[in-house]
Amino acid sequence: MVKKYLFGWSVFFLVLSCKDNKKILADEMVPEQVIQSFKAVSADRSNIHFLNRVQESENFNYLTYPFIYFGGGVSIGDINNDDLPDIYFTGQMGKNSLYLNEGGMSFKDITEAAGVEGVYNHWTTGSTMADVNNDGFLDIYVSVAGPGNTRKNLLYINNRNNTFTEEAELYGIADPGHTIQSAFFDFDNDGDLDLYVGNYPRSGFNQNNEFFEKRMKQPNLEESDRLYLNDHGKFTDVTLTSGILNYGLTLGISFSDFNNDGNMDIYVSNDFNSSDFLYINQGNGTFLNELKKYTMHTSNFGMGTDAADLNNDGLIDLVQLDMMGSTNEQQKSNMSAMNSALFYDLVNRGLHHQYMKNTLQLNTGVDSFMEIGEMSGIAYTDWSWCPLLFDMQNNGYKDLFITNGMRRNVNNNDFNALFRIQKAYGQVKPEQYLQWVKKMPSSPVANFAFSNNGDLTFEKKTADYGLGIEGFSNGAAYADLDLDGDLDLVVNHLDMKSQVFENRIINKTGSNYLRLKLKGSEDNKYGIGSKVWIYTGEQKQLIELQTTRGYESSVEPIAHFGLGNIQKIDSIQVFWPKGGLQTLYDVDVNELLEIQQEISILPKSKKAEKADLLFVGLTPKLVPNYTHKENDFDDFKREVLLPHKMSQQGPALAVADVNGDGLEDFFIGAAKNETAILYIQSEQGSFNSQSEEVWKSDAAFEDVSATFLDVNGDGYKDLYVASGGNESPDGDAVYLDRLYINDGFGKFKRDKEALPKIYTSSSAVKTIDFDKDGDLDLFIGGRQIPGKYPMPVNSYLLRNDSKNGVVLFKDVTDDIGAELNKIGMVTDAEWMDINKDGWPDLIIVGEWMAPKIFINTRGQFLDKSSSFGLTDFVGWWNTVKVVDLDNDGDLDIVAGNLGLNYKYKASRAEPFKIYANDFDANGQLDIVLGYYNNNKLYPLRGRECSAQQIPSLKKKFPNYTTFSKASLTEVYSPEILETALKYEVVTFANSVFINDSGIFLQRPLPHYAQTSSVNAIAIDDFNNDGILDVLVAGNLYESEVETPRNDGSYGGVFSGMGNGEFKTMSPLESGVHISGVVKGIKKIAIKNEGTCYLIARNNMELIILKSLTKS
Repeated sequence: MVKKYLFGWSVFFLVLSCKDNKKILADEMVPEQVIQSFKAVSADRSNIHFLNRVQESENFNYLTYPFIYFGGGVSIGDINNDDLPDIYFTGQMGKNSLYLNEGGMSFKDITEAAGVEGVYNHWTTGSTMADVNNDGFLDIYVSVAGPGNTRKNLLYINNRNNTFTEEAELYGIADPGHTIQSAFFDFDNDGDLDLYVGNYPRSGFNQNNEFFEKRMKQPNLEESDRLYLNDHGKFTDVTLTSGILNYGLTLGISFSDFNNDGNMDIYVSNDFNSSDFLYINQGNGTFLNELKKYTMHTSNFGMGTDAADLNNDGLIDLVQLDMMGSTNEQQKSNMSAMNSALFYDLVNRGLHHQYMKNTLQLNTGVDSFMEIGEMSGIAYTDWSWCPLLFDMQNNGYKDLFITNGMRRNVNNNDFNALFRIQKAYGQVKPEQYLQWVKKMPSSPVANFAFSNNGDLTFEKKTADYGLGIEGFSNGAAYADLDLDGDLDLVVNHLDMKSQVFENRIINKTGSNYLRLKLKGSEDNKYGIGSKVWIYTGEQKQLIELQTTRGYESSVEPIAHFGLGNIQKIDSIQVFWPKGGLQTLYDVDVNELLEIQQEISILPKSKKAEKADLLFVGLTPKLVPNYTHKENDFDDFKREVLLPHKMSQQGPALAVADVNGDGLEDFFIGAAKNETAILYIQSEQGSFNSQSEEVWKSDAAFEDVSATFLDVNGDGYKDLYVASGGNESPDGDAVYLDRLYINDGFGKFKRDKEALPKIYTSSSAVKTIDFDKDGDLDLFIGGRQIPGKYPMPVNSYLLRNDSKNGVVLFKDVTDDIGAELNKIGMVTDAEWMDINKDGWPDLIIVGEWMAPKIFINTRGQFLDKSSSFGLTDFVGWWNTVKVVDLDNDGDLDIVAGNLGLNYKYKASRAEPFKIYANDFDANGQLDIVLGYYNNNKLYPLRGRECSAQQIPSLKKKFPNYTTFSKASLTEVYSPEILETALKYEVVTFANSVFINDSGIFLQRPLPHYAQTSSVNAIAIDDFNNDGILDVLVAGNLYESEVETPRNDGSYGGVFSGMGNGEFKTMSPLESGVHISGVVKGIKKIAIKNEGTCYLIARNNMELIILKSLTKS
């Protein structure tokens, strides 16, 4: 069938309908409850008997060649142009195999006749199919690794008769590196396919930080990845001139136009301590590694990768795999503790933050990624190799399939401990290596399948999808093998026959689809690198046509779109890699369309439409040259199992007109032994610092909170600064808060007699006239007892008793608010009249606390949280704001929490717990964190870390295996746990609490607000629609090193809907993109700029955002 469609600018092109599948009727569908999405096709039916078997010997085993279990790959493509995708398997020690698709899930082994079995003694790894010589037939490029120095990659050129000729030398790409995967892509936009070769130098296995630093700073060509430029069919090595020369341990490669500039970029996933590479294409034949600019952290043992648009926002995201176990037993028996000194040594040497977990990098569209692996639910999937992002359910969202399994548990802690001891005593000889290898545990595991929920989260569906067969899986690829309109799956196992999984979702749901086969230019006949968009109503999908995906594998060169119940495609846009846009309209579903590239004068890339931003950052010349410098203190030396540092709470930030000139100034605090600064605004809108002696003399204090207030009624703004931190002993004078009196000209002097002597490490300071006597009183939040986490600490009410020019505050907590004594670890508070009786009430939040409301009854405060329905919402609350969000006349609450993108998880059914007691009777307070895994409560930390705090645990649990199986009550006696101080968190969600007739109902903020902790909130009508919006920012970099730092937030604006619900605004819409640990946001009016917001960040520069709607 031939169809003609008009596309943009009235140019015609040809669309061939190669297949027209009838939509399956409902009464033809198999009942859903009896059919799984995928079914393993038996070898008898498929005729696929490929087996990648590894033969170990005394001279050749894991201890002599540690790459032995890296496994083989899968490539799928139609080699004979009969529309049926064929399959090519690579094997390490045996022959590779090519299977010709004969239809009906039946294949024929044509390896020998085709001449593609590989070369004797060549250890093959990955493979990829591409039309290298532009004759319209797919060729096969095979990556070669293995022992010895005679290896060279192979190129099998398709003879167009089901036979191939090896011609890698002729084409100039017989790369001699220790190659794991290679891929063809067009990096210079000249229309032909270039080649990237990913190498894993044998020298890099299990080396130290110093080795990697030296190698990465001084790479050599022999060990580097390689980039080959296709120059009229002959390939030239341009590694040196392109900026690709590197040292990495490459296991995965993904190609995408990550920054949407029309040039193809490269993500390289590296194993061990070798940092990944994110090569941003400069558009002139060169690349720049901008990994640190785009990412906050990556996986540590980087394995395979895949790139796709996971949330249908038109931006390409990235998944990278690691090898952390999914169960408590796997994690604690197979993974050693992370050494904090080595971790920070790695970072200080210029390498990246890397953590042992899968990562999902969500593209923000502004040259950065938010890593959301924890929130998405895909962070821990055992020793994983190949991620594939494709629509398994044909519903319009790309799901995630992961292969995993290690032939032997080479990281088993008990085995390695015994092996190290025996080797140190000379008890291990080379001729005994095979015996030792066979002592390693071996545990087959199931692969993982995750369903994309469409909201940045995934749900594990391995069993439901019929993909739970246990084994040791490596490479995998997808294609519509039976041409029924859904994507089937092929997996290459180690020491087990490879498998084909038939997708039966079409039969199960009758879902619709569209498949596009691109016919590109003479130099790129499969249109590799094209961007294909489809539009259906308000929905859109994007696929970048790249075939090399996952690990050692490549998929068919067809863009497959699942459509669910959608019956018609409004339009399709194809952006060709060499340039040009083609559009077709009103396209039928359930068919395979061929689209032939035509000449077009339209742009070669699809740029995001520029929105009217809400904010813009002020230029550097208008921002004070200020950087907060945190002092170096290791909290974990004193408290080994502390979940995060408690010594990095600042800086304080406060805004006021301090000199009466009508211009707002600001104070920003400092860390211990640094100097705070007061900035005075000039008539030009710039700021001049006043580092007076008064601030220098108080440098010993850590400034964690501050507020301007007129304490003595003279009309001038005085300054209260709360002192915090964790460095000094409890009761030290450095925890005294300070009050500075303003002389009316912006000059301050500390009044040491005005405040009661309270030696508490503080957090928040909030001012109000709580007794309605005409002057301003204070609430002071107690943050912690230094060195005794998580013991509760007192908070305070200070009454202003100033008179006759003498400033005096009195601690009246015991008299009017005794329940504030030992209330908890307070982080923030707000004064607001919750019950509308004319008296200001107190709303408090904190760590290991539920939000609390203290009702003020004519100057007396009582905790009435339970009557407001708040007592059950225990969290790690960082900040709070109280406003009317739903316009119903009462006050609601917005509160920042830890977020849902952290290692720690909590719910009512499975809370996150802490116990504090002297567990080993040595006179020291010990901490035990408890978490649930598979419905069982375990200690969070492993045997090694736990024994650092309580040495007797090593005797109680003589090996890692026994500890890994022990529940919390089996590790620690129930009697000691019962008498311990106990807290449990039930929610980590950043939330609003809607006041419903005096009962507060929790509503988590949108998922985009859950990507990290929220430490600071500003509320205003930012978009001038008459409804309040919310600006949040945060992050938590202070976590212990086994817990990945909470760095997934760049701030965000959430547009109010007027009913207490919010709509996410992307950075491209809001203009907000704030990295780092934000500790405070304050509104300030700046001359010539209007309404602005100061953003105070820990250990980073100050940021000022200008409101474009209110200036």
